[in-house]
Amino acid sequence: MKQRILLFSTASILLVAGAFWIFYGSGASPEFVPAAGRGWTEIQLPTPSYSPVEKLRAKTVAGNDKFIVETRERELRQPLKTLQRLFLHPGSETAVKEYESITSDDFKASPFSSPGELPLYQSKEIRAVEEMGFPAPSIERSAFPASILASIDPLEVLTAAELKVTGISEGKELSEIEILFSLSGPSAEGEHHQWSGEALLGWKVRERKFSFFQLRKRRHVTLSASPFQDVTARALGANDSYSRILLPSIDHFRSRLDAAVGVGVYGHNGLAVGDADGDGIEDLYVLTAAGLPNLLYRCGQDGTFSDASREAEVDLLDGTSQALFLDLDNDSDQDLFLVTEQKLVVLLNDGSGRFLHLENAIPEKITGSATPLSAAAADYDLDGLVDIHICSYVFWRGSSNSAGTRLPIPYHEAHNGAANILLKNLGGGRFSNATETSGLDRNNQRFSFAAAWGDYDDDGYPDLYTANDFGSNNLWRNKGDGTFEEATSAAGVEDVGAGMSVSWEDYDNDGDLDLYVGNMFSAAGRRVTGGNDYKAGDQLLQGVYRRHARGNSLFSNARDGSFEDVSLSSGAWFGRWAWGSDFLDFNLDGNEDLYVQNGFLTNSSEHDL
Repeated sequence: MKQRILLFSTASILLVAGAFWIFYGSGASPEFVPAAGRGWTEIQLPTPSYSPVEKLRAKTVAGNDKFIVETRERELRQPLKTLQRLFLHPGSETAVKEYESITSDDFKASPFSSPGELPLYQSKEIRAVEEMGFPAPSIERSAFPASILASIDPLEVLTAAELKVTGISEGKELSEIEILFSLSGPSAEGEHHQWSGEALLGWKVRERKFSFFQLRKRRHVTLSASPFQDVTARALGANDSYSRILLPSIDHFRSRLDAAVGVGVYGHNGLAVGDADGDGIEDLYVLTAAGLPNLLYRCGQDGTFSDASREAEVDLLDGTSQALFLDLDNDSDQDLFLVTEQKLVVLLNDGSGRFLHLENAIPEKITGSATPLSAAAADYDLDGLVDIHICSYVFWRGSSNSAGTRLPIPYHEAHNGAANILLKNLGGGRFSNATETSGLDRNNQRFSFAAAWGDYDDDGYPDLYTANDFGSNNLWRNKGDGTFEEATSAAGVEDVGAGMSVSWEDYDNDGDLDLYVGNMFSAAGRRVTGGNDYKAGDQLLQGVYRRHARGNSLFSNARDGSFEDVSLSSGAWFGRWAWGSDFLDFNLDGNEDLYVQNGFLTNSSEHDL
């Protein structure tokens, strides 16, 4: 009975508190009325003029958006889906009728077949051409579906079509809509074709129909045979952990593990490749979400993997964002360095593939209240011992990573983040904090996501580039005496944006290291910052905001200490919502290619992809 009364009393307090918030938010005052003979007072609450909840909800209604371009984009979603279905099924009567319902009677389109081609790349497996010379819209509405069919020959049908609005120029009678498009599908011969490019659509404001479709540029890539084959199930499927831990989604575990464990939803978990047991074959160390064990898979001679996590004593339950296989104590075997949400961990290999946790290897509380997020290793002082740089991040309130709660201020150039750390290897797997003595303590309150070492000035000493979220990145030139100087501005690689990844490689084969940075491509950001109703202000600052949503960056080494931004001319800018990026020569032609890991949380909607 007492427990029931206590619960009832608590509920009563919550109800009164909720009611108080309503009248407090409305600006009205409560009326207190004595209750005769009852020994307590009734509170008669006035009917509020509005509810704070309703006020907040009103902001989510499409028509209430202060940015006209965003209201227009929402209006265009359904018509664009209809146009998308036409690309997928240009021979379908249903798709054609739907297309006619969202186009005006005087609709005109560019011929979908290309009048000219510029070869870009040719190999045994891949052919890429730039299609050019598209004329002004001249094809009648009724002939456009046939033009699509003719252009996708020898494909019988497209299997994927995506249209994304990147810019809107509003007019009273006619609005012009800039889109990126991607169309793909297989041929009967087994080839895979992809067309991607840019187009301009006319939108009649009053009639709410498309009036023209103008092709601007298009690239056609033909893949005769896939250079890769998915062997995941064959290589890992015999392990219970594969089906029990790797296959289920993060939502599966979030509904089963205690929230206090801190299961993250962003997927800040990677993997490491290294020879854990010294047999000459690379093994996999897969990092999982907090509350789930990290997994060490040893590779056998036949290319299949066996779960050795518990045997090797590396099945940590801590949320781990990065792991590095490297020889920390110079005993010729691969040790592990782990970046977890709470601390940095050194695991020394005993030579047989079993790992021992080295206590006090890292100075205590070195990361402070921040979350260590990533690590990059190099022997920066050339003393024969590998050193490690740690990127730190401060997550906002509400994030599952709860070590810090500061919001980035200002959004475009935040300096209220966390300090990155340089760990100097003292030998035996133990480290000291060399951040201050090396000079890396300056300009060091960022929201850093990743870093990479590379000798860009070819002086024999590894330099350091850090990719920062919410602002400029940092290039630190190694002076060769154990200290660094910042060279970001002098080198022209500030790259203001949402820095997520860094890769060094000589992509143009001219003998020096070039730089690729993974950022955020945001169609919404491009629309808003380029719209007519974007708030007027400092032109330089507006350019910074537009740059923030542009996408990835490729910088070519000019061999004079500076770099040239070739992101747009090279075509390497469009990496979508990028998280990671790596150079690799996947087709073994001697040229470094790029692999960009991208995406975001979709749940039931894929609109943000």
